[in-house]
Amino acid sequence: MEAALAFAAEVSTAASETDRADLWLLERISRLVGLEAGSYAQLETSSSRFLSYAEYPARPADGPSWTPTEHEHEVWLTQNPFCIFAVRTGDRYFSARRLTDVVDLRTFRQTEFFEITGARPAVQTRLPGEAGTHWCLTLKRTGANFTVRDMLLLDALRPFLMTYEAHRALAAKIAALQVVRPDTIADGRLSARENEVLDLVAGGAANAAIAERLWISPGTVRKHLEHIYLKLEVSSRTAALARTGRSSVAPDTMRT
Repeated sequence: MEAALAFAAEVSTAASETDRADLWLLERISRLVGLEAGSYAQLETSSSRFLSYAEYPARPADGPSWTPTEHEHEVWLTQNPFCIFAVRTGDRYFSARRLTDVVDLRTFRQTEFFEITGARPAVQTRLPGEAGTHWCLTLKRTGANFTVRDMLLLDALRPFLMTYEAHRALAAKIAALQVVRPDTIADGRLSARENEVLDLVAGGAANAAIAERLWISPGTVRKHLEHIYLKLEVSSRTAALARTGRSSVAPDTMRT
């Protein structure tokens, strides 16, 4: 539990200092449970296409990399014991499971998947992702199998990994909203006359002054404002100005 809490405290710092903390996560977990290789990948559930991938130990940029053939990829999808386990149980987001928990090793050694990847003690856990994706944390090592303590520790880390991914998803949405200028929100919603009314409101004009300026009745001004509030999903002049990025001046300055 102390190790899990220490991990939780550190992951927030790592996430704020790097674009993604995936490699840091794998390095930290390697020290907690003792492993030789690991990966942290986001997959598109419908096609099992990799959207994000981190590998431990990290390969140098110019180092060798394995690019599976179409046949090898098909073998990976159809013979991977963890994929088969997820389909068989219907548990897409399973907690930590060892290779020996999901497959009989004697049977596994007879598969083509075993010929391609070999058989080292392995463990995998899956987490829900955005828009139907999922995250796979896979750990491998040579020698002794993962212990009960290792499995309990990995399960204790799951909530912190899920929080980390939720935070990343929220940050991405906020960043996408921030690139939209507030004054562009009204462009496709307000009519030319409604924009004229709102410009005069921003200048501090009261309804009577707006009516006189635009040669319309005060009642028509009120109708325009009601339509503006409805379109912008606000309930006041101040909110409408803020929603469209307009600044206002003191009302008295425009009532001369």
